[in-house]
Amino acid sequence: MIKKTKNFLYTYRRELLIFILLFLTLLTQLPDELHGWNSAWYAMDYSLGIDSRLFIGSLLHIFYPDFLPAEAAYTFVFLSLILLLLMLSYVLGFALRQAEMMQASTPFAKTPFPQYTQAGKGLTLLIAFYLLCPGSPSYLWTAENMGRFDAFLLLVTLAAVICCFHISAFWPQLLLITLAGLAALSIHQAFLFLFFPLLFTLSLKAATGKKASKAHLISTFASIAVIGVVFLYFQFFSQIRISSCEELVTLLSSRTDLTISEVALNYEYFSTVSQSSSDLVLNLLGERIRYGLITLFLLSPLAVLYIYLWLHILKTAPKKEKWIYTLLLLSHLCFVPAFVLTIDWGRWFGAFLTMQALQIVILAAKKDVPVLSALHTLEGAFRKHPYLFIAAGIWLGSLHKFQATLLPDAPVFFTSLYKLYRLFIF
Repeated sequence: MIKKTKNFLYTYRRELLIFILLFLTLLTQLPDELHGWNSAWYAMDYSLGIDSRLFIGSLLHIFYPDFLPAEAAYTFVFLSLILLLLMLSYVLGFALRQAEMMQASTPFAKTPFPQYTQAGKGLTLLIAFYLLCPGSPSYLWTAENMGRFDAFLLLVTLAAVICCFHISAFWPQLLLITLAGLAALSIHQAFLFLFFPLLFTLSLKAATGKKASKAHLISTFASIAVIGVVFLYFQFFSQIRISSCEELVTLLSSRTDLTISEVALNYEYFSTVSQSSSDLVLNLLGERIRYGLITLFLLSPLAVLYIYLWLHILKTAPKKEKWIYTLLLLSHLCFVPAFVLTIDWGRWFGAFLTMQALQIVILAAKKDVPVLSALHTLEGAFRKHPYLFIAAGIWLGSLHKFQATLLPDAPVFFTSLYKLYRLFIF
């Protein structure tokens, strides 16, 4: 028994270490309550109509059919975050374990890629930067993000990733990916803008494997089309059977003691697109662009890192496969509508950084040769310039985690620059 325990702890030491670090971070930073903007949807279910965002409320309605206490909703979110951390730790640890198989120093290592023996160290570096940066999992439980459905979207995505790690057959993978995409859309239609590129990566990788066929590729794009159609339905045609915002607020107030944001419900269900855009987007667009550009500057070490990796991936990919990696890179454009149509830029930045890291992690776990080559080269760059990487890690770790709307450091940085400008100009 002791020997089995030791073997288990040794095998899963990476996952355990990552989980412990993330779990301790969760315990030290967890807000006392769910953010009020989103909390009303925990008390909404499919009895109100067919609409995106009603899946979670319908699930809770099974256990609390008459009244949903705020404490119960909070506990549900807290437990979901713990599950998310467990799954994320497993995904990161599994990828590291697979990459470690590349190392010649690993006892009994059998690898078809002896030229990429340092890919595991490169992946470790990438994961370390991800866990340190403002888009680490910690952004999901900052004060403005606590209770947002983004965490559930990532949880569903991670479940699909884990299953696809252990299922080799194409058709079960495609079915699973499609169902995961539909489930995520029923939680929040913004999934298509946030974590869909990860499912796209899984499906495209499965469809272009060694035993792939044209039927596999056609079926993959048919699956994507189905997900797209369901998104369009939720975005433009779904509705609830309530005639006014006041009626909805009254109904939800009788169902729960959670904070009910009348403003949020009004903009979501009872305002026109032009009114919502005018009040929520156009009024604050200048501020978002200003602080968004500053955020990009503050995150420039990550930009350099990912540009370096993707340039190497595209360079080393076989000519017949370059289109695959081009599509994977273009999938990042899914985020553009989120930035254009809404003001929650902090959420989108956080999700984008998570997606970028996990996309490389998934490909590394699948032993994708161009990605392994890029990670191997990244480790070489670290050995040549260790102090640059250490300084970048310290810098990223010193930044706050994303709130829903902004990176908290961005306004402070802008104000400080303005004070310096005033000091030297006047």
